[in-house]
Amino acid sequence: MISEAIVLAGGFGTRLQSVVQDVPKPMADINGKPFIYYLLKYLSEQGIKKVVLSVGYKHELIKDFFGEHYLQMDIKYAIEDEPLGTGGAIKLALDQIDNDQCFVLNGDTYFDVNLIDLERNGTDCVLASKEMNNFDRYGSLELTASDVITNFNEKKFCESGWINGGTYCIHKNLFSSISKTSFSFEEEVLTPLSRTGQLIAVKSKGYFMDIGIPEDYAQFQKDIYKPITELNIDKSWTLFLDRDGVINDRLIDDYVKQLNELSILEGVPEAITKFNGIFKRIVVVTNQQGIGKGMMDENDLEIIHGYMNNIFEDKGGKVEKFYFAPQLVKDGSNYRKPGTGMGLHAQKDFPDIEFNKCLMIGDSESDIEFGMKLGMKTIMLTTIGNVSTKADYIFDNLQTVAKQLTNNT
Repeated sequence: MISEAIVLAGGFGTRLQSVVQDVPKPMADINGKPFIYYLLKYLSEQGIKKVVLSVGYKHELIKDFFGEHYLQMDIKYAIEDEPLGTGGAIKLALDQIDNDQCFVLNGDTYFDVNLIDLERNGTDCVLASKEMNNFDRYGSLELTASDVITNFNEKKFCESGWINGGTYCIHKNLFSSISKTSFSFEEEVLTPLSRTGQLIAVKSKGYFMDIGIPEDYAQFQKDIYKPITELNIDKSWTLFLDRDGVINDRLIDDYVKQLNELSILEGVPEAITKFNGIFKRIVVVTNQQGIGKGMMDENDLEIIHGYMNNIFEDKGGKVEKFYFAPQLVKDGSNYRKPGTGMGLHAQKDFPDIEFNKCLMIGDSESDIEFGMKLGMKTIMLTTIGNVSTKADYIFDNLQTVAKQLTNNT
């Protein structure tokens, strides 16, 4: 299976300037996350392991946000010092593609295509096509009965037709005879292929949205939002919880080192009991550098966690296991959040954990980044006024989360 993809993410977003300013178009805000986040999430769910982001305008914003690893994928960057056109951008990015074939996606278009369908075709270039009605934003495709593309029609009003959806499966050899560094993929590659009957369309009924104009940008924001009740959580899911600020009061500039410093937040034991009725298991993942600083030891932490579970069990609930990271921030350990070590440890202990069936609840951005890196759904609790977040959902406290979920079960 093809496991690499290129995303063309260098767009200026000229037509979106009235609603999106000072960021590359793929970084346009969609319900608190950049548009390209949804593309990367889609690629991760499709089994992609490596993505090369073709970037240009303000590329630092993209690199700072996604880094080198995201949603269990390696992220690479092909940086255009000057605009190279779609063909030049792909050609530059191909230098970082290891295998002969890869997928290519427009960075301003979300098209929910089954990528395996493109790969199965077996030709050097396949594009995903979407049927549209009453449109003039796109040119239509002329297709044979076997879906070979014979021509790209100019943009004009069309009552019904198939369009280029901006998602491709390509072979590297398409670019072997092109010496230019700046050129159009559509004009220099796709059009010649269509004239010789070597370009195939795979028709898809998947959701499609190009956010290139303000109206469609606003529509995508509406379409992509799903309330938490639509996650369809069942007994195959695992709940990950942060501890301080989520289960118990957070001590400012200090650590809960002994029981007399522990204060369980109101309603948390009842919420844990409700969660036990929804999830297969609950685990806690907590950074505890107080141990690394010598202010407490693991025995102290074990006493605190045992006491917590006694309180939960009195209400009919239980935390399956507490994971803690004793390392100092300066150690740079991947075991400490936002590193993924505690999540991977939990998966080793419980091999049936599937991260796409996990919910992470925390009160800091490091909690949210931990969950996102592993492909979990995430909830930020606003216990410390932190409403600016990358999380999928925002709630006031655990009780409100439990209430929302139990209303749906």
